[in-house]
Amino acid sequence: MPRNRQQIPREERTGDLLAAATELFLAKGYAGARMAEISAAAGVASGNIYWYFDSKDDIFAAVMDRMLSREIRILHQDLAGAGPLSRLVRGLSDMRQYRPLHQAMHDRLPHSEAVRTAHNTFLGWIVGMVDEVLAEHRLDADPDVDVALVRDVAVAVFEGANVPNDLNRPAHEMIRFLMESVLRQRRPV
Repeated sequence: MPRNRQQIPREERTGDLLAAATELFLAKGYAGARMAEISAAAGVASGNIYWYFDSKDDIFAAVMDRMLSREIRILHQDLAGAGPLSRLVRGLSDMRQYRPLHQAMHDRLPHSEAVRTAHNTFLGWIVGMVDEVLAEHRLDADPDVDVALVRDVAVAVFEGANVPNDLNRPAHEMIRFLMESVLRQRRPV
């Protein structure tokens, strides 16, 4: 016998909403996806979505957080023995499919604390991975390496590569180049 909707645990219903929202945001973009469509796709009454998420920005931020968490789990499973540069490049490459959503995040940054927080979490992951690369090669303690500048350039490359522009190479390729260039310059001769 199918379960009554009241019997479905909150976490399961939230997961259904996030899965539906992810599909709709990818298919229609942030602006094109409507809360009523997300509700319908998840089998939730239209107004009831607001029991789970306060706004479209909140569900959008949760989709982006979920995407990053999922990717981090996958990287730890698939690349457990790989170095941080390989994990960073693979993660950015895998998440390339979410590029339009990252662009939409930029549109929403001035309007939503939830989206700003999700965006900062994503950039924090990139910075953390850059720090791991530098630490692996002991460059984090090298006084000749401006670690903050390397972090800032990696973030700027990533953010710049994700603006609507078909002329850019993928961010993961440019960040690999950046990090390998920094590492090559610091190797003893």
